[in-house]
Amino acid sequence: MKKRLITLITIILCLFLVTGCGLQNDAEENIETTNNNTAEAAETNTSTESEKIELYSDNTKIVFKNASGSLVFYYSGEKITKYEAYLDYQTPALAQYALSLIEKDNSTIKKASANGRYVVIEYNESEYENLTVSEVRALYSYLEESQK
Repeated sequence: MKKRLITLITIILCLFLVTGCGLQNDAEENIETTNNNTAEAAETNTSTESEKIELYSDNTKIVFKNASGSLVFYYSGEKITKYEAYLDYQTPALAQYALSLIEKDNSTIKKASANGRYVVIEYNESEYENLTVSEVRALYSYLEESQK
């Protein structure tokens, strides 16, 4: 009985070892493929794809800049009507890769898309429906408001 138990445990441990090594090799191959695709895409970039999107606050939206892009709150009167984030990934290939990761099971996002080097995320109404323009300005006062 003890020999069977030890044999069974040894077989299970060997399976974990083999499976773990296989996953590591797959992950390394995926990283290498992603790096190659990113390098190829960077070489074939057109200037319009990698241009920066310049967003500024006006009488319909408030734009806050942060290190990774911009937060944009659209409004009418004091009511926030839409909330978007523009995340800058520097290259279209990285933006596409990030989009594939962002789209996986995120309940706060209404819609996400790639626009050149940016991933544009439109948030669900539940994320902003109770906010006013004054509250948004107070909440994000630590960020620079982008104005022309």
